[in-house]
Amino acid sequence: MADAFNRWAQLVRAPGAVQVLAHHPIDVPPLNSQPPYENARAGVRLLVRPVGSSPDVYTVDVTSTQVQAMLEGFLRTGNHVAQRLSWRSRGYGVRRKDTIHLRPLKPGE
Repeated sequence: MADAFNRWAQLVRAPGAVQVLAHHPIDVPPLNSQPPYENARAGVRLLVRPVGSSPDVYTVDVTSTQVQAMLEGFLRTGNHVAQRLSWRSRGYGVRRKDTIHLRPLKPGE
């Protein structure tokens, strides 16, 4: 995670785990675009801390409607608090399959 504005499409390419600290809706501009932003996509911005690596806080913009649907109930009810969010992704385009798991944080994570 080289910078503080990682996008879900970049982050999810490799399995990983984060702790979600906060979230809010956002309109995500296309990659490499300059203000004024056109064609922004509705998304959810997650403020996260990578599990087991860095104490730094990063942002992840989720624009995938399928991933937003998977996260919506957890984020709305607060069930994500003190949980470890991990994922796995396979395939690309219409054949892409994202899997998300929420589990309790292990001691020391």
